[in-house]
Amino acid sequence: MPIRSILVAVDFGEASARAVAVGGALAACCRDASLRLLHAESIEAPAYFTSEQIDDLERQRHTITSQAEQFLSRFGRQHTAVPFIPTIDRRPPSEAIVAAAASADLVVMGTHGRHGLQRWWLGSVAERVLRETRTPLLVVRVPDVGHVATQTPDHLFDRIVVHAAAPLPGNRVLAFARVLAACFGGVVSDERHNVIEMALEGTHATLVAASVPEPRSAAWTSNYGEPLLRYCTVPVLFVPELNEGASL
Repeated sequence: MPIRSILVAVDFGEASARAVAVGGALAACCRDASLRLLHAESIEAPAYFTSEQIDDLERQRHTITSQAEQFLSRFGRQHTAVPFIPTIDRRPPSEAIVAAAASADLVVMGTHGRHGLQRWWLGSVAERVLRETRTPLLVVRVPDVGHVATQTPDHLFDRIVVHAAAPLPGNRVLAFARVLAACFGGVVSDERHNVIEMALEGTHATLVAASVPEPRSAAWTSNYGEPLLRYCTVPVLFVPELNEGASL
């Protein structure tokens, strides 16, 4: 399954910088892949605005969009040397990402660094994208100080653990993980249907590749997908199991 189009969601934070770097490394490795950076700038007019105020707001939108495009281009060049297409979307972030993901082979997003248990909380944007996108989703985070092995984007794919919660077969996620590992000289551990915590500890994984039921159920999202997204201590790649009929 070749990766020809990579979409990176950007909010200009430190985690977004990491996501751009990872997306750039992937695009460089997948030689035919295009890289697109997406930032959402939603400015809605209140219902009570007059027509004159709406016209003024529209002029402001054009100015803000132009400034955002310039800032996004500078931000992208700071964090990757790979050519990319900067895109500003006026829709709310989750809606914009889900829509753009439909024409991508892989979406990359970054976490927002917090302290304590909130460190892995991504908020409603990433959770909605996970619930709604049918495109593989890679969620990365800023490495902890001292974790040298994960400081450079290519080391993210050194040791990929593949996991699928029964009854998902996990065939597609395994194939996707092997494609990424082959690009970066990494190894894949097939831990489908094993206890994920033990798999992480035993392999010293740098990335978890998890199978997603398609269509996905509320039970899978609340009991498996969102907890993995929030609390896993390494980046997570979510890959939908298309047309395999599994649901949890």
